[in-house]
Amino acid sequence: MADEMLPTPEECPVVVMPETVVFPHILSSLAFHDPKSLAAIDEAMNREPKMLVCVGRRPPENGESAEENQPEADRIYRIGTMVLIHKLLRIPAGGLAIMVQGYRRIRILEVLQEEPLVRARIEPDPESEERGGNVEALMRTILGQVKKLAAMAPYLPDEFETMALNIDNPHHLAYLIVTFLKMPIQERQKFLEIDSTEEKLMALASQLERELGLLELGGKIKSQIQDEVQKSQRDFFLREQVKAIQKELGDGAEGEEEIVRYRERIEEAGLPADVRKEVEREVDRLVRLGSGQSQEAGVIRTYLDTVLDLPWNRLSTQTFDLDQARKILDEDHYGLEKIKERILDELAVLARVQDGVYRGPVLCLIGPPGVGKTTLGQSIARAMGREFVRVSLGGVRDEAEIRGHRRTYVGAMPGRIIQGMRKAGTKNPVFMLDEIDKVGGDYRGDPASALLEVLDMAQNHDFRDHYLDLPFDLSRVFFITTANVFQTIPPPLLDRMDLIRLPGYTWEEKRHIARNYLIPRIMSGIRLEASEFDLTDEALVRLIRGFTREAGVRNLERKLATILRKVLRARTEQKRKRKITIESGSLEKYLGNEYIEPPKRLMEAPPGVVTGLAWTPNGGDVLFIESVAIAGQKGFILTGQLGDVMKESARASLSFVQSRSSELGIPRDFFIKHEVHIHVPSGAIPKDGPSAGITMTSAIASLATGIPVPATIAMTGEIALSGRVLPVGGIKEKLIGAREAGIREVFIPVDNEKDLEDIPSEVRKDLKVHTVVHMDDLLKRLFPIQGRLRKGANHAASPKDGGRSRKKKP
Repeated sequence: MADEMLPTPEECPVVVMPETVVFPHILSSLAFHDPKSLAAIDEAMNREPKMLVCVGRRPPENGESAEENQPEADRIYRIGTMVLIHKLLRIPAGGLAIMVQGYRRIRILEVLQEEPLVRARIEPDPESEERGGNVEALMRTILGQVKKLAAMAPYLPDEFETMALNIDNPHHLAYLIVTFLKMPIQERQKFLEIDSTEEKLMALASQLERELGLLELGGKIKSQIQDEVQKSQRDFFLREQVKAIQKELGDGAEGEEEIVRYRERIEEAGLPADVRKEVEREVDRLVRLGSGQSQEAGVIRTYLDTVLDLPWNRLSTQTFDLDQARKILDEDHYGLEKIKERILDELAVLARVQDGVYRGPVLCLIGPPGVGKTTLGQSIARAMGREFVRVSLGGVRDEAEIRGHRRTYVGAMPGRIIQGMRKAGTKNPVFMLDEIDKVGGDYRGDPASALLEVLDMAQNHDFRDHYLDLPFDLSRVFFITTANVFQTIPPPLLDRMDLIRLPGYTWEEKRHIARNYLIPRIMSGIRLEASEFDLTDEALVRLIRGFTREAGVRNLERKLATILRKVLRARTEQKRKRKITIESGSLEKYLGNEYIEPPKRLMEAPPGVVTGLAWTPNGGDVLFIESVAIAGQKGFILTGQLGDVMKESARASLSFVQSRSSELGIPRDFFIKHEVHIHVPSGAIPKDGPSAGITMTSAIASLATGIPVPATIAMTGEIALSGRVLPVGGIKEKLIGAREAGIREVFIPVDNEKDLEDIPSEVRKDLKVHTVVHMDDLLKRLFPIQGRLRKGANHAASPKDGGRSRKKKP
């Protein structure tokens, strides 16, 4: 080549190419858009000869920074190629395209300039020119590989083999072949940097052998695909022939179309291999049965429709935006901050492991009716972007309701879990099992035991419904259960769930919920405008406190709907439209005589009558413990439809007061000469539980001493025979009920002090709460003790003990 005698300049402009490598002796077409490269090309075009250095940019290694402001000298390879520019073309969109001929390999000694172009001091880096037996043998091997490659590789140009066979220079041959091979940039740069001719040819031969192996493997795969396509075409033609024969015979046209539809649905369903094998076996059975309407064919069709409707591989597109989830939860529910935080924690975990399967606990929402358990599940599904399915388990007593019936039975069908998944249409819905505390069991089996596999994250990836008799993956389902109480849930099932308690609302919370959630929802449903009526705050509060008695807001919503329907009717009947105002005194006009007398404390409590606190499904309530002493002989009577636990608690209370007779100043023969009768009013309502223990003890002590307990005081707590006050449940509901009844001072077990953190601020503001460790502490506060308490019984000095009064801050 005439240009071989061109000298190498000491310094030269440089273009950096991150995505390709230019080799010596090779004609290449390059395009540039970055300002530095354009400036370098402009300078090269002003030189004679038009020489330019092309060098690659090395990728960052482990620990190195890939920042753009890193010096160019630290980012480029030191070995590059000097090229001679033959042709330049300006691209209309901006940039330059140049045709260059690789001239020789060079080494960059120093980067002299980086702005506005890269300029470097260079020197020639000649390659070894050894020729020997090994080099000649390698060249012949490579040329043989080139012939095979040219015949197999569709991406090579037609003249590739001719060009390679007409080159004698080993370096020129190697660079020509490498230019057309599919190699990573790093491998191309390593190939350029090899000095030894023999090593360069060895590397090329290895690369060619690898490329030939890949092409052979691709050919085998292509051949297999073609064989499968040919088999499918053959099967298609055979089926068409069978269809034509049946058409000529006037038989089977409809049945054949049905079989084709089933096979198409099998292809689209993405079934696991074992499931697909079983389904295809059922289709083959249906083919053998023919197109008749036999009972067995109907059973098979129903089974196939059920299996193919299930979401074997369909997933909902999930969203894990916690801010959006918080917004949705706030839109749908007021308050419930701890519950929302728990749900957001769960969503955060799901967002982190969204590519896998999260095997966390099943959430169980526990609370009284009407507090929003079901709607909370719907909000969770909306926040996650998943489908929502609800299955009610109330009154379910048959195990087949969960696992399905075996197909040997007439009218068999899958269980509620599989039916719910079929309805959801996706493999990862939010699945709510409602009223799980009301699941029963009888001679037909125990549904709760069947639910163990469903809710166990370690087992439900292979759930088998009796009807399907196929493994179905439930591990991606987000299960939520709801219950009113947890005591009736079987312990093994309860162990698989994470309990989240939804307490009742205060009347202030109900007022806010009514204004911001219930009334707008009812108005939207009946198309009533806000400008057409006005419900005063006094009327709303009286409606909440006087016409409803519940922990939730379900009955309140019904009352509001009744009022607004009557408002809408009145507006419709008006000739001159005017705004209707609903005052507190006019509620009877809309609701009739439905006023419910709210619970109230006694105005004055006589000796022997003490106010306790009780938990009910409708929230907290006051419970009056009444006692009288009947002169005569020793005895103890309990009335008021009390349960066994409450009766035992009353007997323990009597025994404790008898043991403290001298300290309380009770005559020694009082309990010998009197029969004590304890009655709990509302005798038609069953009552049970140990939480009235300290109340009954105080009532007996008040009766025996003749000292009344103020009617503004209420208490709750279990008593041990030794006098220890044990913790009880439902503290939040009980304190809310106490406040509603007008109680001002409450005694609770010291171990329930932690529950005061969940009490609404308005309740804590109106109640003075004392914590009690031992019954002696409470007796000393309620009665002027004549004697001396047992040693160590006075706990009032401890800041955490019940003898110390404390008013909770809002």
